[in-house]
Amino acid sequence: MAYSKARQPVLSATMEQGELVFDKGTPFDSSEVYTPGLMVLQFGDARTAKSYSWDGNENWRWRIIQDSLLMFGQRDTLYGRLSTDEIVLSSTIDAVPTEYTFLKVESGLSLTTLPAKAQLELSIDEHVFDGQRWLFQKDTVYAVNIAPPGQELFLTTLEPLQVVEYAIDKAHGKVELGIIYLFQEKRKRYVGLFYPVVDDFTRPKARRLNFRLK
Repeated sequence: MAYSKARQPVLSATMEQGELVFDKGTPFDSSEVYTPGLMVLQFGDARTAKSYSWDGNENWRWRIIQDSLLMFGQRDTLYGRLSTDEIVLSSTIDAVPTEYTFLKVESGLSLTTLPAKAQLELSIDEHVFDGQRWLFQKDTVYAVNIAPPGQELFLTTLEPLQVVEYAIDKAHGKVELGIIYLFQEKRKRYVGLFYPVVDDFTRPKARRLNFRLK
């Protein structure tokens, strides 16, 4: 999943006898807010698919009606549109209207998990991650050659999916959030695909991290 876009509900309130009282009516929708998302969809044979996410793994059946995609799981039904480059899905159980955008991963990349104590050197143009070296532990990641202030890294493993969730604060001149999906390209070369959120109201753009295993 590249990112999700949700319309946040807005509640109106009035002050009554010194207390804030919220309107009991239906809230209205405000601005669309972008956030990182964590889910990978793998499509198989016979109209089946499997997803890996925070909520665990799930098996799906799917079908296409014209340009619309319907996916049926045990806990949810997803519906949306698809094109050659992306799939945009919504859930039937979301409390607020939300769209989940999935982008196609280039061929030659495979989901992978890194062994504990693996060290990777990073390269990426015009980003604070360039030149860093990350040490992978059981549930976290450390920048071992440089410890920039305001950078936090968290490791999440959902076999065979592994992601690095990160946050960068204003110490770098901007606030940035993201989820980096790890893929293996060659024996010692890995790729991190991510869609950094630098402004809640701006659609994230794709970035690619190159890793080399030390």
